[in-house]
Amino acid sequence: MIRWMRHGESTWNAEGRLQHRNPTPPLTELGRRQARQAAEELRGTTVDVVLSSPALRARQTASVVADVLGLDVVVDDRLVEMDHAETVAQVRQRVLSLVGEHPGELLAVSHGDTIAVAVELLTGDPCSVPANGQIHVTGTP
Repeated sequence: MIRWMRHGESTWNAEGRLQHRNPTPPLTELGRRQARQAAEELRGTTVDVVLSSPALRARQTASVVADVLGLDVVVDDRLVEMDHAETVAQVRQRVLSLVGEHPGELLAVSHGDTIAVAVELLTGDPCSVPANGQIHVTGTP
């Protein structure tokens, strides 16, 4: 099983600014609360690995959750946000390669568009961009 979690609210989310692959915007206080709330929702569930996009907002979110679960965060570049020039097929390819490398119960902290593509790929159902801190659960391919 894979739990796909969008990072908590960043300073740029709060300002309505698009971040794309900019790695620097940190979480706001609301974003930290969203991460703590998600961590509490996951307490008592089985998670073997916490994966994170290298973006600061995702790493901060993953760190909060991993601390509650007693795990370390594994940063993986394949969880970055979609790029303007990147195709959906390219995102699918990196998602499938990531999932294939990590057996077990995964928590992948990533970005809205990347998660929407991953969830649709793995479930066959359309997925809208998740809200900050929201978790989607899928099986593995």
